[in-house]
Amino acid sequence: MNRIDDVMVAATMRGYDRNNLFAFVATVIGSDEATRLMEMYRVGTSKHWQGATVFWQISNDGEVRSGKIMLYDRLTGHRVQAPFPHINWVHSVLRLPDYKLTQCFFGEHLLPYIRDKPVAIVESEKTAILATHYLPQYLWLATGGKCSCLNHEAIQALRGREVLLVPDLNATDDWRKKLTLFDDSGIKASLFEQLEQMA
Repeated sequence: MNRIDDVMVAATMRGYDRNNLFAFVATVIGSDEATRLMEMYRVGTSKHWQGATVFWQISNDGEVRSGKIMLYDRLTGHRVQAPFPHINWVHSVLRLPDYKLTQCFFGEHLLPYIRDKPVAIVESEKTAILATHYLPQYLWLATGGKCSCLNHEAIQALRGREVLLVPDLNATDDWRKKLTLFDDSGIKASLFEQLEQMA
């Protein structure tokens, strides 16, 4: 498994005035709270695309696995999909040879420091950030993809924690199937299905 140097993470932890996601989040919850959450989750600013965000995936033992670079519309908060999906990885942009990406949960680095809350897992990094503001009784993590981190290896970081899976619409059935992974690892997990039921 490869890792990215902490110095690179630190170098991205500024320039929020140029960060489209920060601009959107700040309009929703205020600039001070947006700054607090971006710093808490180690969300950086990337120069790869003007206004881009980098979501660092840092494991619970402090290993920087990589950073996912994404571009958002600063007014709507939606991902920029045209003329192509604006998503890339730091290790790919740097053309690091033979880099083996082993993903971990976005926000996983917070697990050793926030032990008194149940863990809630969503797909989107943006959702995890906003949910932390609105539902602070949970420690919010993100898979960074439909099922990216819902595998036997990645969920070991959640041992000893109570876990609530909060799937996006149309992902409930896929995430329900993943509950057996948690059972097999002795992790108490449940599924929040109300979004699907309301839709």
